[in-house]
Amino acid sequence: MFGAIVSATDPVAVVALLKELGASRRLATLIEGESLLNDGTAMVVFLVVLKIVEGYEMSGGDMVLMFIRLSVGGPVLGLIFAVFTSYMLKRLYNEAVLEVNTTIFSAYLLFYVCELTPVHVSGILALVALGLYMTYGGKTNISAGSEESIHHVWQYIGFIAETIIFFLAGLIIGDKVFNDSAEYIASVDLGKLALLYLFLHFARFLIILLLWPCMRKMGYGITIQEVILLSYAGLRGAVGLALALIVDLSNSVS
Repeated sequence: MFGAIVSATDPVAVVALLKELGASRRLATLIEGESLLNDGTAMVVFLVVLKIVEGYEMSGGDMVLMFIRLSVGGPVLGLIFAVFTSYMLKRLYNEAVLEVNTTIFSAYLLFYVCELTPVHVSGILALVALGLYMTYGGKTNISAGSEESIHHVWQYIGFIAETIIFFLAGLIIGDKVFNDSAEYIASVDLGKLALLYLFLHFARFLIILLLWPCMRKMGYGITIQEVILLSYAGLRGAVGLALALIVDLSNSVS
């Protein structure tokens, strides 16, 4: 479970810096795409392990079936919603408010259906599939005058969502540190945290370095400087904090 939590990356700051510096768009896309799939996979593994930790009796076959249902069912449902959303946007023309609301309603309804109904597939992977489809072909059905409005609204929603997660994490950690003597954080804990931070970057660098020849043969052609940058781009952020909050607030996890 801990491995799934620390595996989720959040390279928003790195990608934003790359865009400001005018770096390769291909490299920024590679980092963003890896983060999306990485977060979705980490979430799926986390949910499977969480069921086991909470005391559910699961055989090896049950774990495999659950993993397949979450990881395959989510993208399939996301593509279904993407086709429907694209069709709805095609019927709207220069209706910025309606087009913005259509994209928001579709995304949140998709996540609700995935996570809070008996369907129970991966909401994150479903949203990734929805976004990829809309980027590939669905966005052509968005009116030219509405595209900028949709971009700014979703940028603001993303900012608010990340702010809320970090704010809640700060409140919970602060409460445990100052009001709960059993959760006292000693200096040795800070040292362990620093070592974990270094180890995560080193492990990521080692894996990317091992896969570097394969990536070059596949046509990415990244340099050693870009390998180092990719290693640093694996910062941890909102998704990891959200998973940690789930564990902290769960009554079944000791």
